[in-house]
Amino acid sequence: MKIKTLLVLSVTAFCFAAAPALVIPTPHTAHAAEKPGQKEAKELVEQLGTEAVELLANDTISAAEQREAFDKLISRDFNMKLIGRFVLGKHWRKATKDQQVEYQALFKRYIISTYQKRIGEYSGENLKIIRAKPLNKKEFLVLSQIIRPSGPPIKLDWRVRKGKKNGQKIVDIIVENVSMAITHRDEFSSVISQNGGQVEGLLARLRKQIASAEK
Repeated sequence: MKIKTLLVLSVTAFCFAAAPALVIPTPHTAHAAEKPGQKEAKELVEQLGTEAVELLANDTISAAEQREAFDKLISRDFNMKLIGRFVLGKHWRKATKDQQVEYQALFKRYIISTYQKRIGEYSGENLKIIRAKPLNKKEFLVLSQIIRPSGPPIKLDWRVRKGKKNGQKIVDIIVENVSMAITHRDEFSSVISQNGGQVEGLLARLRKQIASAEK
């Protein structure tokens, strides 16, 4: 069973490897009832998209340099530890401390390597930021669309959570109403089940996938 990365479908949101790709913000309209952090959540996604587009359009850097730049973007704007732990789900407690540490490192590398590998597959597409809406006291949902040269737009939403110390971070991506975090939690759980309930089976699969993707 091939494990999909959390960002495979979300790559279309800000990996428009072919220029001239754009991040299209909607005109800002002030809302009296706008919650604290609501504007910042929208701007977080806009900035991520803009910087990713610029990075992908830069053909003067090596693959290693590009991977390092991806790492910085994802580390800055995604709460990878929270996502990784959620995706591992009930198996987190079954893992040893060493396995937990290795899993988090592998999970991040896997996302980076697969993210980079998929570059170039989504040319000519633009990300249109629509608005941000509060979900609860800590979270906002940033609504966006992938505008394609042909075919209807793809609905893509970003769940952003306010942290106590590290500001706002993206914690999930919802593609056409399907949560990537939940989808991959189910997939990872299936891999573990296929390996007798052992987390080591998932770690081995991740190591293999990363080695293949980074070649």
